[in-house]
Amino acid sequence: MRPVILSALLLSACTGLVPSTLMRLEGVSPTTADPAGFAVDLSLPVGLDVLPGSAMLTFAVGRSDTGQAASGRFALERAGNVFRVATADLPELRDLQATARQWKLENDVAVQGSLSVHLVPCTRGRGPDEDARINVSLQMTEGGNFLPLIRNGHLSAVATPAEIENMGACP
Repeated sequence: MRPVILSALLLSACTGLVPSTLMRLEGVSPTTADPAGFAVDLSLPVGLDVLPGSAMLTFAVGRSDTGQAASGRFALERAGNVFRVATADLPELRDLQATARQWKLENDVAVQGSLSVHLVPCTRGRGPDEDARINVSLQMTEGGNFLPLIRNGHLSAVATPAEIENMGACP
């Protein structure tokens, strides 16, 4: 099974990606890592925020030999800049991980999976400045260090000026 695959929002900020974190993520298995430890620390510029209730983690797994597939979308709860899998969603996510582990035991090479984070941005006030920057760090184990994924990434790497202008206002 492939390691963590992050959303296009994160990976498209390639100019600010931290290679050492990407290498560490290669060793993380979404089928065995405890989802209670998954966290995203998102530092956004003034004028940009995340639409409340829009942050989700998606876990998907499939088998090429049988055509079986399973997936789930799980709410991410926010505390400041940090987003974690909602406590109520942890049992369902762990069940899905158990299915993926069983499939890997049956035919490891036929199993592919992904783990991604999705969110809907919104603007506050007049929106972000033209030269705004973002920072994204990931935590893969509860109580573990946050690993920088995007450091000082330019907002234009993830959204065009037109997309930013057309973002909805935060409630």
